[in-house]
Amino acid sequence: MKKSIIIPMTIAIIFASLGAFIGYLLKPEEKCVNVEINNEDTKDDEPTPNNENKKDLIGHTFTRTYYINHIAPSNDFDYVYITIREFQAEEIETVKVRREMFESANVNENWEVTFKITNNDIEDNLKSIFNNTEVIKAEKTEKTGLEQVSDSIE
Repeated sequence: MKKSIIIPMTIAIIFASLGAFIGYLLKPEEKCVNVEINNEDTKDDEPTPNNENKKDLIGHTFTRTYYINHIAPSNDFDYVYITIREFQAEEIETVKVRREMFESANVNENWEVTFKITNNDIEDNLKSIFNNTEVIKAEKTEKTGLEQVSDSIE
């Protein structure tokens, strides 16, 4: 009599396990709701571009002091490349500048450079400063360390 109960129980357990396994593999689909999205629905969710929050800086001037690490000629006679660094900054950048502004510049000198902002997309780093401004004055300075000029761009 035990044999007659064991076989049907084993078959029932196998079918139950198989059914659970097949149910696991065939997960029910997630319910999808069709929603039309138009531009008016998303306007409140869109981030505002950074330009709207920026001040109008065009025409603003500021001065920074740079240490000249290297000077290299350009293929264009009116320009030279200077490699510069600000006091206590890790950033070093080589920038193309008008030769007439740095005619008497030498390596290992500090120079005060006055800029006029020409583009509101300016950021406070060497590359952006030189790409978004016009150098209006550059002169050698004997100021060192904390005496050096480092105006804010705003």
